Amino acid sequence: MDDNERFKLQLDDQKRNIFVTQLNDRDDEDHDVSAFPVVKETGGQLLETGINTFQKTLLLKKEVEVAKVDEELEKCRRRFRQKMEELQQRKLNVQKKRQMMNNKVAKFDKFIKDNDAKRRRAIQKYQTEVLLKEQKQKEYEELCEQLAELKRRKSYLEKKVNQYKRFEEYLLKVIDIMPEDYIQDDDKIKGLMMRHKTLSESNKDLVNNLVHMGDEIENLKKELDTMKTEHDKRKVSINSQLAKLQNQQDRVQDSNKQHEQQFASSKGDMRKRRTELGVILMAIDNIAEKCLKRLDHSLEEMTLEEKLHKIGAHLQEREDVAKMAAPSGETSIRGSADVHKSKVKKKVMLTG
Repeated sequence: MDDNERFKLQLDDQKRNIFVTQLNDRDDEDHDVSAFPVVKETGGQLLETGINTFQKTLLLKKEVEVAKVDEELEKCRRRFRQKMEELQQRKLNVQKKRQMMNNKVAKFDKFIKDNDAKRRRAIQKYQTEVLLKEQKQKEYEELCEQLAELKRRKSYLEKKVNQYKRFEEYLLKVIDIMPEDYIQDDDKIKGLMMRHKTLSESNKDLVNNLVHMGDEIENLKKELDTMKTEHDKRKVSINSQLAKLQNQQDRVQDSNKQHEQQFASSKGDMRKRRTELGVILMAIDNIAEKCLKRLDHSLEEMTLEEKLHKIGAHLQEREDVAKMAAPSGETSIRGSADVHKSKVKKKVMLTG
């Protein structure tokens, strides 16, 4: 590019000026033309305000305006539907983003949970290893103590072996002196020691038995003395009781002799009383049998009192009948019945 073109003044295209005398809008004209309208009103306002404008023309104008309004409304609807579709699409995009975000959050939560689980496992493993280390350390210390104790035990046993070495030599000399068949074990020293242990235990048992038997003998002697003392006391008490019983027996024999004499003297009277009692009982049975009625019990089932009561009831009935029959003979019948009753009761009392 040369210098003239570089420093040339850049101006816009100059617009043309024209006067608008037409009523329609100039939408399709060039942009470089400046329109200066002659009138300020629009075509519709001129038609409405015009005097010579017909009603049909106005109606057509209104229809055109309505058509334009409908067209604008349809455009608004299309824009609204387009915006709704855009909003729906944006909503879907937002939901997708939210789902992606939720997935990311879930993955991140899973990652966090996995990390927490790993951390817990690591802490648990660390704690387990610490406890295991402490346990192993304790076991190591215990084993060290056991080793030290075993070393001390070893040194003690070595001292004991050196101390008892002379006894072993003595036992070997004893085994050499002893007969060959005296001990059957292969280990002669052990067999000799077992033999000595057996004899020693047998000796202790015998001594203990002897002491125990001596104590039992002493206890038995004490029990024998106690039993002798009790026997003497019991013998004295038995002799005193025997003397009392002998005296009582003498008194009883004397009393029996007196009773025998009295029985012998009253034996005849008793025989007479028994005879009279038998006669009285037979008389009572005969009288009671005559006084029995058809519905009464048999004579064998009745006692002596029931029989006497039956006889009294029979006499009372006879007395009542006599009273009803002859009032003048009341005194004689009652007197005879009372005399008979008193005789029977007197005989029963005598027999009793």
